[in-house]
Amino acid sequence: MTRSKPIVFFLLYFLYFLTFWMVLAYLPLILKTYGFTDQKIGFAIGLNSLSSLFLVLPFGVFSDYFSPKKTLNLGAICFCVYFLLLIFLKDFWTVCAAVLLGGVGAASIRVISMSLYLKLIDDTGRGKKVAFLHLGGYLGFGSGPLLGGYLYEAFGATSVMTLAFVLSMLIVLLTLLLEDAPPVVFSFKDYRKDVKKPDVLFLIALVFILGTHFGAEQSTISLFMKEVVGLQKKEIGLVFFVLGIWMSILVPFAGILMDRKHRIFFLLLLGLIISSSFQFLTPFATTLGGLLVIRMIHTMGDTLAILESDVLTAQFFPAARLGGNSGLLFCVRTLAIFAFAAFSGWLNQTWGYKTPFFVNGIMVFGFSLAALFYVWRRLRHAPLHAGSR
Repeated sequence: MTRSKPIVFFLLYFLYFLTFWMVLAYLPLILKTYGFTDQKIGFAIGLNSLSSLFLVLPFGVFSDYFSPKKTLNLGAICFCVYFLLLIFLKDFWTVCAAVLLGGVGAASIRVISMSLYLKLIDDTGRGKKVAFLHLGGYLGFGSGPLLGGYLYEAFGATSVMTLAFVLSMLIVLLTLLLEDAPPVVFSFKDYRKDVKKPDVLFLIALVFILGTHFGAEQSTISLFMKEVVGLQKKEIGLVFFVLGIWMSILVPFAGILMDRKHRIFFLLLLGLIISSSFQFLTPFATTLGGLLVIRMIHTMGDTLAILESDVLTAQFFPAARLGGNSGLLFCVRTLAIFAFAAFSGWLNQTWGYKTPFFVNGIMVFGFSLAALFYVWRRLRHAPLHAGSR
């Protein structure tokens, strides 16, 4: 990595997560004030993910074949326009169209910035290097909702979208400072061969399960905190801030752990088990303090699972085709997010805001436990491919 200093990627990731969560944390509450039903809210939030199913995979392949930097710049522009549209639109279908555009932009930034970063770094200490990028993301994840909550409380919803639009213009400028990666000769056969590996298929399944819990949270967590726990908007922002800072503290240690020898998939599955257990316990929180304790333990699992999924992506796929293959994994995750966000909207309207956490917690825990048993049995008979690092 020469012209693109890691700090540029760090700032890009920070601003992306800050603006993304500054708006998304309060979008269900904002849509509620527009008169949208819980089902419509769940559908609209899910569209943020669904849009990437159609365009992020082609964007990723295009970035491998043509130019990651230029593709990333185009995605950043889409992301910027999304916030601009949200300032003015209040009709359900026009909001859905804006969210679709935002989903394309957001997913492009998330996928291509990570794949470009992985292409430009070397293999030495990869866990720590990926953790450094995630550190910027978690700081943005924590700061965005806190800032958004204060703005929403003091100046209304429009101020949140306006600041997000201004900051997203900085993201566009940062993409212009990045180093580009050389293109590759396009071949569907090579991508197909990459995906057919058993470890890759297993990773795809785990990424899908990881995505379902994001879908439950994105459509429900803010409504749960406001309607069930009774938190004010500033307190909702405080919860996100504490969790973001907490995850930023954890991720460097998780990165060091990733670089030590261990069996692949173990930390990812351990993370899912921790995360799902405390997903299930979330509805039992009745105070701000209790909610924070439960969600902090929950995000310990998230930190392990998210970080190792990115590290394994770099380990399993050739660097030259990381854009397309990362796009595929992101499509799988976003399909899960859309499906469970829409399903959670129906659960919220029918059974209340606690139900998605119960249902998703049980589902992810059961699958992760079965997967951990499968990995353990495999290890007893033969080491997994590339099983230690």
